[in-house]
Amino acid sequence: MDRVTWDAAQRAVIDLPADASGVVVGAPGSGKTATAIARVGALVRPSADEAHGILQPDEVLVLTPSRASATALRDRLALAVGVATPGALARSIVAFGYQIVRAEAVHRGEPVPQLLTGPDEDQVIADLLAGDAEDEIDGIVRWPLSLPAAVRSTRTFRAELRALLAECAQLGVSADHLADLAARHGVAEWAAAASFSREYLYARDRMRGAHRDAAGLVREALGLVRTLPAGAPGLAALERLRAIVVDDAQELTLGGVELLEACRARGVAVLAFGDPDVGSGSFRGASPENFSRLAAGGPVYVLDHMHRGSEAQRRLIAAVTARIGAAGVVAHRLRPPATGDAPEEGEDDSVRTVTARSASEEHDVIARLLRERHVHDAVPWSACAVIAHDSRQVAALEAELAAREVPTRTRGQRRLAQARAVADLLRVALLAELEPTAWTLEDAVDALLAGGMDPVEIRRLRAALRLSALAGDPSVGEQAPDEPVTSSADLLVSAMGHPVAFALLDTREGRRAERIARTLADVHAQWDLVHAGGAEAPTAHEILWGAWQGLGVERAWVAAAEGSGPLAAQAGRELDALVALFQAAKRHGERADGTSPGVFLRGILDSDVAEDRLADDSTADAVDILTPAGAVGAEYDTVVVAGVQEGVWPNLRARGSLLQTWRLAALAAGAAPDVTETLDRRRGVLHDELRLFARACSRARRRLVVTAVDDDDTGPSPLFELLPPAQPAARSAAHPLTLRGLVAQHRRTLSERRADPSAQRAAAEQLRLLAAAGVPGAAPEEWYGIAPVTSTAPLRDLTREDVRVSPSRLQSVEECQLNWLLADLGADDGGAVAGLGTLVHAAMERAAGSDEDALWAIVDARWSELEFESAWRERAERVRARELVRRLSVYLRRFESAGGTVIGSEPHFEVPVALDPVGSHGAIVSGYIDRVERTASGEVVIVDLKTGKREPQTDAKVIDNPQLAAYQLALDAGAIPEASGLTPGGAKLLVLRPSAATKDYVEPRQPPLDDVARDAFLARVREAATVMSGAEFSAPYEEHCRDDHSYGLCRIHTINAVSAS
Repeated sequence: MDRVTWDAAQRAVIDLPADASGVVVGAPGSGKTATAIARVGALVRPSADEAHGILQPDEVLVLTPSRASATALRDRLALAVGVATPGALARSIVAFGYQIVRAEAVHRGEPVPQLLTGPDEDQVIADLLAGDAEDEIDGIVRWPLSLPAAVRSTRTFRAELRALLAECAQLGVSADHLADLAARHGVAEWAAAASFSREYLYARDRMRGAHRDAAGLVREALGLVRTLPAGAPGLAALERLRAIVVDDAQELTLGGVELLEACRARGVAVLAFGDPDVGSGSFRGASPENFSRLAAGGPVYVLDHMHRGSEAQRRLIAAVTARIGAAGVVAHRLRPPATGDAPEEGEDDSVRTVTARSASEEHDVIARLLRERHVHDAVPWSACAVIAHDSRQVAALEAELAAREVPTRTRGQRRLAQARAVADLLRVALLAELEPTAWTLEDAVDALLAGGMDPVEIRRLRAALRLSALAGDPSVGEQAPDEPVTSSADLLVSAMGHPVAFALLDTREGRRAERIARTLADVHAQWDLVHAGGAEAPTAHEILWGAWQGLGVERAWVAAAEGSGPLAAQAGRELDALVALFQAAKRHGERADGTSPGVFLRGILDSDVAEDRLADDSTADAVDILTPAGAVGAEYDTVVVAGVQEGVWPNLRARGSLLQTWRLAALAAGAAPDVTETLDRRRGVLHDELRLFARACSRARRRLVVTAVDDDDTGPSPLFELLPPAQPAARSAAHPLTLRGLVAQHRRTLSERRADPSAQRAAAEQLRLLAAAGVPGAAPEEWYGIAPVTSTAPLRDLTREDVRVSPSRLQSVEECQLNWLLADLGADDGGAVAGLGTLVHAAMERAAGSDEDALWAIVDARWSELEFESAWRERAERVRARELVRRLSVYLRRFESAGGTVIGSEPHFEVPVALDPVGSHGAIVSGYIDRVERTASGEVVIVDLKTGKREPQTDAKVIDNPQLAAYQLALDAGAIPEASGLTPGGAKLLVLRPSAATKDYVEPRQPPLDDVARDAFLARVREAATVMSGAEFSAPYEEHCRDDHSYGLCRIHTINAVSAS
């Protein structure tokens, strides 16, 4: 510490007498924290001619607003004092209060108090609110009509209720006092909250162990310090103290300030360091007025020399803080810039602003800037930070920057269910509580995904289940539309409740699914014990552990975390969150408050309250992603303040409006209601937002960059008026500064036809080095299209099996062989539109006549077989289905009136066709005919029903229709016994047209097959069968694949790659 050069103001504070109390204020960068540490060192560190310092180490204590900031100070304090200490010199104000309360409880022989964490408190509140909703059903109403059960069930309401309870604890407002305030000022919400507060405290006191929330713990410690006599055992540690140094005192709540005042009243010197212009704890009850109260109790020392940031940065901070309302102490504020003080353009680029055209481009800009600082300027990742307004932005930035290969870490707390691994495990555990009959397809898929299966494997699993269900009828070619259908979705859900169905598949996917299904069954048995009650009932921890062990994903997660890169970092964060989940579950079991494991697990999944993390990753070389509140006491070489958008920063939305928490402090203090209090409240919110912005911008030592998106939907914040002119996001740079980008750049050079040969040789050499280093994508073996074909065998072996050619697939293979292949391999699952046509077909087949209501009853009875992406789509398709049924009814009625009769509905046919050369196996044309009619003149007409929007409408367009020709071939071959001996009348399409206004339907006809037409069609069948049994398939890109209206599966396989030029 002796090597540091202190300015005069700092030296004066460091050399104050040991019993000096007061407040030290200074603008950001004035060295408040460094001076506080030096002050402790001056009090404790032995001098050259003394064996010990002015005070003993246990006579000095450093207090901070949070545990994280106390942890950050401990190593620096240990270096400053240079002697062994009996314990940590830095503690949070809550930890200090806990020490006092615990000592008194031990002296009295009472249970040792336990701190109720934020998520635990949120869970207790949620349980009580759920009970209120049940009471209302019985007519017992606590809450006013303005706060119905739907509102009270939200996370927002619970957060405001927690804030109100904490505010009451900070202010010392009891439930009776709150009820009295509610009656005097007509605040019905407070009357309900007072009643709720009594029940909450009762529920908390009934827990095993003496639980306290943070605000209540500080308030209880304050009462002990004020009332216990000198020499009381509970105050032994406090009475040993002679000096307390407080860092970041502007973040203290009223309870914390009053506790410090009580300590000072007992003779302990209190020296508090802070800056009310950068306070960020208003959401926790901290306010500039609390700091002013501290300042009023003693002398104020001002640190007036800046040690951090450039002149441009200081001007920015001065401009921001000048717009913040004074809160008692303003002597520390920097001089705001006068007109003409700003530097000329290009003179100082330590403060920059960048606007991007999209959020993705903004993330690209931030990642590029951080990489430039790290690679070009040798700035460690850990010396860089990205600060965003709120935690949602932080989560998005963490994911986006990690995806761009920027190592990141978040400081502070995170919501547990935000981690995918935690959310998956919770959903599996809660799903197992339900009976399998209540599971849905979404539930089954979620469980399989949680067990490590991917969507492709799940699709294969569903296909295998469907094939297994059809295995009893090997002759099935095309299933008749009226045949009872058990969809693959229903089969999957059923198998999840009966794991043996997966075991019978004997596939890799089946075995993995069986393990997951058996895990659900095992955990379901645990839930049965829970519901049965008794001493053997499993805890939430045991249920989670059973699900975790059963799913068997631990090895995959650990392997992913042991790697390197952004995916490994993400896996590490997921595992940390899982550890925190099991710790929370263990605390729930120890609490024994009567809450069931199900309530606890659902509460964690639904809670918006972050779980505290004890793991310290401060040594990792990664960019900090944090909010202004998380930046307390921190400084960085480079800071990016991201997402400074209009409506986001400043966010002028009023806080605490549901329960009017913002009015409590003034009214509790006896102030009369003021008509201007709403305006003052909005002004206060604006000032709080300015403090957050000043805090964020003042964390930078050398480089500050503020970014925003400027597009048609959103624009930069008004705060940009205080910043230098914004620069548009730069275009692509010469070097990507990432290994992945470098690999892509070199591969692009190799693939460019006009590239310089020497450049290509250099690129190849660089790729060789990168591949040797194990960089993904550098080795040619990993390139798309380089690997050899897995198999060149034909799709079907004509020496072993026939090729089944259905009429619909014949048409598909003639249109596009690639599209047919993909559908044949299972890539096409039909969809709601195709399923709707199936129902209309079934109605035409099964209806005894033309009655519209009877036709619709058939469709409506099977409507549940269809799956829709949304409710509005289902409503639209239902209207369309009703119109199709009406038009079908019109056709049937007219056919009956014309004297026609039906001689066949959905008859099955099979016609063998020999191939060249003739062998033991050939082609079999097989399928179902929608309808076979006999006209009044005695002719037989084949009818094929169509419900699509792009079906042929004229005779010319169906002259060579393969489906109609296949049906006529079956008729000529005698495959339809009902039509034997009758005169063929050709075939026709019955095209229902729900969008046509003039005609209900059209009937394009194909004339009867003559010998020439029959031979031509047989040749088409042979050609299609040859293709279907081949090994190569063509794609008519211009005629089919690129057509926007073909809706083919082939399109994704024929378009150029994104990276192609």
